[in-house]
Amino acid sequence: MAWTPYSIDELEHLLKAEQSNFSGDEHAKFNRTKVPIRNRVRAYAFRSEQHADDGLFVVASDGETALVFDDFDQEFGICKAKALDDGPVRDWGLAGSLVFALMHLK
Repeated sequence: MAWTPYSIDELEHLLKAEQSNFSGDEHAKFNRTKVPIRNRVRAYAFRSEQHADDGLFVVASDGETALVFDDFDQEFGICKAKALDDGPVRDWGLAGSLVFALMHLK
């Protein structure tokens, strides 16, 4: 199956679905740290020469850690927020769901 990048609408729909079971504290944290998707930063992640142009959508940040969505693996993850300004993001970790990635933010 060929990879198809997520559209903004698809990502917004996924974010809404992932938040449906949030606790009150999780909603508050996400609302405090989220980044407007329409004004998103697309950080290019270097996987290999075969996938050199895929990327990570930044969906939230606490200034130290950024919460990202990897549309290639279709999982949420985290990386250092500073890495977003340093060129291709080469070090990030997948967390699976939005709620598990959110636990890494302050």
